[in-house]
Amino acid sequence: MSDRLEEEIFQLIEKTNFKACNTKISDWKKKYPNSTYIWTLETYVKYRQSPNKFNYDSSLGQFFGLQGTQITSDLRSLKLLHNMFLEMQKYDEALHIYEKANFKYPSFEVAYEWFCKSLDDGNFKMMARACQQMAKWNNDMSQSIRSRDYKFWYAMCIVALFKFQRNKISTAEEKLLPQLAFRSLESEKPFKSTQEIIVYCYVCQELFRDKSQEIVDAIWPQLNQSLDLYCKNFLIKHINDDGKMLEACKSMLSRIDDYELLCKLTEAAHNLSWNKTDVIQLVDSLVGDSRNTRLCRLEIDLKFDRKIDRESLTYYLSKYHNKPCCSHDLSHFKDQLDRQMAKEVFTSCEPSDVIHDTNSFKLGFLSTDSITAFQRHKFTLSNQVKTDYSTLSSLIMDMVQDLVIKKEPTLNNVLLALSILENYQIEDPFNYETSVWIITLYMHLGLVPAAYARYLDLNLKNLQNDSVNFILYSRFATLFPQKEHDYLKRFRLDNYKLYSISGHRLPQFIHIAMERKAYSKLLGMFEFKARMVKSSMKWMNLLEELQLARLCNGKRNALWSQLTRSQREMELVGNYKKFSDNRDWNILGTNINPESLPSALKYLDINQDYISLKIVLEYIIELVPSAQQDSRVDEFLNTTLNGRALETTLHASLSPAEIWTFKIFYDLYKNNGAQLNDLLNNSEPITSSSWRLTHDYLTKLSTLKTLDNFKRIKNTQQKQLIKNQIHQLREQCDQLYQDYSNQLVKTCGELSKGSNGALLNKLGYVPLSSSGVQSALLTVLKTARNL
Repeated sequence: MSDRLEEEIFQLIEKTNFKACNTKISDWKKKYPNSTYIWTLETYVKYRQSPNKFNYDSSLGQFFGLQGTQITSDLRSLKLLHNMFLEMQKYDEALHIYEKANFKYPSFEVAYEWFCKSLDDGNFKMMARACQQMAKWNNDMSQSIRSRDYKFWYAMCIVALFKFQRNKISTAEEKLLPQLAFRSLESEKPFKSTQEIIVYCYVCQELFRDKSQEIVDAIWPQLNQSLDLYCKNFLIKHINDDGKMLEACKSMLSRIDDYELLCKLTEAAHNLSWNKTDVIQLVDSLVGDSRNTRLCRLEIDLKFDRKIDRESLTYYLSKYHNKPCCSHDLSHFKDQLDRQMAKEVFTSCEPSDVIHDTNSFKLGFLSTDSITAFQRHKFTLSNQVKTDYSTLSSLIMDMVQDLVIKKEPTLNNVLLALSILENYQIEDPFNYETSVWIITLYMHLGLVPAAYARYLDLNLKNLQNDSVNFILYSRFATLFPQKEHDYLKRFRLDNYKLYSISGHRLPQFIHIAMERKAYSKLLGMFEFKARMVKSSMKWMNLLEELQLARLCNGKRNALWSQLTRSQREMELVGNYKKFSDNRDWNILGTNINPESLPSALKYLDINQDYISLKIVLEYIIELVPSAQQDSRVDEFLNTTLNGRALETTLHASLSPAEIWTFKIFYDLYKNNGAQLNDLLNNSEPITSSSWRLTHDYLTKLSTLKTLDNFKRIKNTQQKQLIKNQIHQLREQCDQLYQDYSNQLVKTCGELSKGSNGALLNKLGYVPLSSSGVQSALLTVLKTARNL
């Protein structure tokens, strides 16, 4: 059977041309009457043709299920069976067929495919079992990967199983598997590389509580050689003897300048009753003069004297008072420092330049406010290299946060803050901190095109799209659903590159790391793969795409397939319903708590419950037209609520417009629309300004358009009510945005007056032009009006 004909079948399945599929398969059955692959393909076509009518037990389960009677070693059949079981959400069966094949027809090829599919599925238990089988076959000295290597693969799989999927381990396995992993490595001593030692250390640390000495004994002979940082971390964590700790730290510090080692050396020397002066001399002789050794003086003071003295602080500040690292370093000692003494020492340091004063401000030592400090050093902006960035941004951000974080973000305060930021950015164009806040404040105002123009300056790449782009793309379907704008075109391209290309290659990269014996990287790669699968941004983006399709009358089939595929991936990884929040909240400042966001950042308020409720909503919308209920959807919702009332959870997680939408579709799903009229007639009014204007308008429009497309709603009055509300909503559109535009213009005109003007004059800045914000709002209006 040729690959071309096989490809034709799958193309016909995608086109749902099952008549042609069955005709071709019948022809093949005549040519290959005993082919397991053709039988499997025929079964798959039956399943895809009518998933709801497909009888699993009689059509597939009795043959290849967990208790099935058939076994095949044909790799192409096994692959198709594996994929079919995954689509049916029968995850144990998907890999069990390989295990049975290997038992009856043992070969390296079957074991290898078993391992590869287990890796793709993220099933560490099956990966370990496959490794055991591969180890039986490869003893050829000419092979790059030999039987011995698979024992280290096996050990790392067991470590990953206990670390990431402990819920899949039985009581008996919990006792047996660690022993098997440990003995398999013990039998391979002496180890031939640092990477093999690292695997041994992981097994001892993660699978046992009493093998610290084994870890120390394995690494100790490496001390006088070039020591791997993983080995360093294992060693200092597991040495229990102060004398050995001191010896180890001395040996390693003679080659690397490491702050943690300096702290461990200080602690060990103190426990051994060393003299404080001798410890200082030892540190200086081993490492010399560095940031770490100067900062270590403070640790030495605390350990020996229980307080930081003036001499040690002076020694550190004399060199680092005007270095960007200073405020960060000393923040770790804020509770131990005598603030008055620290302020006196800091004030005495020279030169009192821009970095000195910004450090002093961050530490709370500066006697002037941020405005005065900025005025004093503003001239430095004209002297700096344009590709550099200034620490003056911390003073600017203090003014901005006074306006929009510490106070309620009125329209006046937000536009004044933007005036300050936009003026500052002209003089410090590469400053990341202020760029981020310009974007967030434009987004708060609902001026997405203006935010996007600034977002391009960040030049984000690869993984930053998962950790940073939330500031621009949260709730994008109801903020700026302009499919032809670069805003969405770039977003979709970046998403595709990250999640569909790079994300799907991760198992391949993990496999390469194993083959190259880079074992120290594996746990991090396993965790990274799981975080990508469970990424809250990935899920938010997909849910927004589904809402966008409803809003724009787009096709949802491909997106729906993507949703079910993503759900399967989550279930395979384990701990489904718990998403990984990879968003980097630190870019907004250390004082921003994502659990309690200020009003200016409420458009970013998307938590675990929000994503779960949105998933439930999409499933409900899919089920409503057929008047069906799905127990899995109800179970998912109950798990999300976790004993809380639905109303309480909705109000804690969704915006008012989103709550209204959820209630409408949930009522149709559960009560056949008993409250539909009341909900339609008592919707929340549209907010007159900020991001909420567009969000409320488009959320309401999306809901009404979806209802209008439901054939299930038969009541003529209800259908007319929905159409009338769509018409009325569209009629309001221009006036809503005109009123908001007038507010923006009026407020911009007042920025040059009173206290606003006085502040801008002190800084030497001009007010934000109303033309720019009007233009951005007009673009948003055109998008909303065209829907």
